[in-house]
Amino acid sequence: MELKIKTNRINSPKISVYIVIAISLLFTTNLHSQFANPVLIESDTGLITNIITADINNDNLKDIIVTRKFSANNLISYYLNQGEFNFGPETTVATGNGQVTNISVGDFDNNNWLDIVSIGDATNSVTLHKNTALSFSSQVLDSFSFFESDIDVADIDNDNDLDIIAIGGTTFKVYYNDGMSNFTTQTISGPIEDFFDITISDIDADGFEDVITGGSNISVYKNNNGTLNYDSTRSNQIPSTFNLFVRLIDIDNDGNVDLFSEDNNSIGVRWMKNDGNGNFSNVQIIDPTAINIRSGALKDFDNDNDLDFIIIKDFNLYLYINDGFGNFSAPTLIQDEQTIISVIESDDMNNDGLADIIWSADLSIQQNNISLSNDDYLVNNLIRIYPNPSTENIFLDSPKNGTLTVFNTKGQIIYKNLPVKKGVNNLKIELKPQTYFFNINLKTDITIIKKVLIK
Repeated sequence: MELKIKTNRINSPKISVYIVIAISLLFTTNLHSQFANPVLIESDTGLITNIITADINNDNLKDIIVTRKFSANNLISYYLNQGEFNFGPETTVATGNGQVTNISVGDFDNNNWLDIVSIGDATNSVTLHKNTALSFSSQVLDSFSFFESDIDVADIDNDNDLDIIAIGGTTFKVYYNDGMSNFTTQTISGPIEDFFDITISDIDADGFEDVITGGSNISVYKNNNGTLNYDSTRSNQIPSTFNLFVRLIDIDNDGNVDLFSEDNNSIGVRWMKNDGNGNFSNVQIIDPTAINIRSGALKDFDNDNDLDFIIIKDFNLYLYINDGFGNFSAPTLIQDEQTIISVIESDDMNNDGLADIIWSADLSIQQNNISLSNDDYLVNNLIRIYPNPSTENIFLDSPKNGTLTVFNTKGQIIYKNLPVKKGVNNLKIELKPQTYFFNINLKTDITIIKKVLIK
């Protein structure tokens, strides 16, 4: 169904953007994440210091991989997902008496099996654990001195294979992959500081993945055609003193990755807006009482197309709901265990489209079991606006007939009561490059507002 619209453009008086936000909050379905009672995967797992999820046996179900930093035996192990929130027994990948601090996954040798890369053990090593049909073989890539460290995976040089980025102590290294898990090492220079955390994304939309590190300071490393360089200008824009948790992720749905982190001295949680060119400003404190955030999960927990987050606060789990504009609710207690929760991860573990949560100790999983009415389901899952961000025609896929009103960020109505028909509507409307709010009202008296970026 094609919807050709060239007229009905409205030049109405300016409406406060706060009214638009209020309308959004009033009419958007008010659904909060609801998590089932914990399902115990394994008890006595207090030594678990990191949890990640990945499909390591190619069965289309995410498995659980854990590290035990201070274990005398199982340093890295996994639990295979058997479906319906059942998991197989713990299987060991690496043993020994060491200090594995972090892990990541990627197919480094292009054999279609996800490998595991780890940092930290008794010899302070960066180690690749190659996966061949769930049989792992370990290869030490490098070693350098550190205690706390982090590791991640990305295609830094855009050659269509995965490289490894590792930090620890005062050392920052990139291991460039030739596509067959042969690596060339480069040490990245920058301020001498204690590195604790790493996050990777393209902060300025130039097609290359940039890196931000957390530690004694937050530092930006710009990717210039495959080579990382310390960016003093961007780094100095970020107020930072002892920030151990950093994430690059789009908080306000404008198509740019923002900087989510601890506040200074690891007291509080905050985010900073990205202007689209990799410059971060406008510090917004979300919760000044959160202390020493070492583990958190940012996902769309309430299924409303924006990112919420769960952090460990006072050793319990708290959920913060995003209104779509980067404003967060007061924390809601999700889990208050007798044991101390030390680490959390989130992923869709049963392929129902909802983000579940995994935590330790004890190693447990909670299903995200949001119950949607039929109409709520239609609004949240079947209304699609694409591409978003867009530079060309926009398509709106609707499950029912209705109308569309378009606002800009100043609260002005750009188009009013445009007809929307059931199916795919090709919205041939003229919109200047900026952010808009699409207010879709279905014939069933359900209204939802979607944020759309025109570039």
